[in-house]
Amino acid sequence: MKVALAHEYFSVHGGAEAVVEVFHAMYPQAPVHALFHDAAYGPLPGWDLRLSPLQSLPHGGGLHRLLLPLYPWAASRLAVADDADVALTSTSAFVKGLTLADRTVHVAYCHSPTRYLWDQRAEYQASEVPAPLRPLLAPLLDALRDADSRAAARVDRWIANSRNVAERIRRYYGAGSEVVHPPVDVEDFAVGRERGDFWLFVGRLVSYKHADLAVRAFSRLGKRLIVVGAGRERGRLEAMASDNVEFAGRVDEQTKRSLLSAARGLVFPAEDDFGIVCVEALASGAPVVALASGGAPEIVRDGVEGALVADASADAFADAVERVERARLDPSALRDSARRFDAPPFRARIARIVEDSAMRGRA
Repeated sequence: MKVALAHEYFSVHGGAEAVVEVFHAMYPQAPVHALFHDAAYGPLPGWDLRLSPLQSLPHGGGLHRLLLPLYPWAASRLAVADDADVALTSTSAFVKGLTLADRTVHVAYCHSPTRYLWDQRAEYQASEVPAPLRPLLAPLLDALRDADSRAAARVDRWIANSRNVAERIRRYYGAGSEVVHPPVDVEDFAVGRERGDFWLFVGRLVSYKHADLAVRAFSRLGKRLIVVGAGRERGRLEAMASDNVEFAGRVDEQTKRSLLSAARGLVFPAEDDFGIVCVEALASGAPVVALASGGAPEIVRDGVEGALVADASADAFADAVERVERARLDPSALRDSARRFDAPPFRARIARIVEDSAMRGRA
């Protein structure tokens, strides 16, 4: 069985990149197709990267956003070898539109239907596009949504990273899917012998991650919060933060793990598709205070792994943090809960789906 892999692009390390790294470990000889590989991402030694024409254009430092109109065309220029039995794509946008032979089965692991084309289009325009340009952007987003629908129609088998995403695949692409939660190698994380005096926010500092809710909640509480991540919102967040809120910027993986192992908890105010850092926190023995929306309720049970917050307000998050502090949840029990999402079962399920898809052939 010959497998080809694909991923949107390699720009920053996130949950989607962690998934495709597991795919590559499972199929190390498979070529990996992507729109581009940013030098800031770091090298991928031993990977057979097949990159689109966008690789030759400036794309670092956020410039890739300017290339958005070219993404569907660039994806179509990624041609998978005709002898591939299965193309396994890690997708949240246009790479699922790569060119495949008629016989090649397309299995798409979907992190999210393209949010800025579907359910967060208005929020995207409000936060990312200057007001005078928004009327000009609307026709482009319409065209991109049509391209996204056409690419989705070529997928033979969908895998959703959460029940939340499975419902959105059904709503926007009219397709069923199997839910396989993203993997976290629990053994890569450790429970610290002593918890520190701080909570964590971990994520990109962009508007839809709602770090402002965490910053305002902890400014009210007076408890120490370390904000891990970088992004366009940092200046605005620093301006509203009190002295007990610290900004660590982007940190390496080992530093993140050390912080999680010592943190009193993780605050997660985003409506995310899954929320892999929530599982990483539990694997480190840290409870999670999360918005009761998106994929977080599939990870956090209120009063068991932390708290779920129904109201997206700073006051509600502050109250939930205090409730979790009083509960004194057992770090060992939190780590055991994280094993629901451990990497070995993920690899086994993906392997079974790929093998079964190759045996069945095209849908």
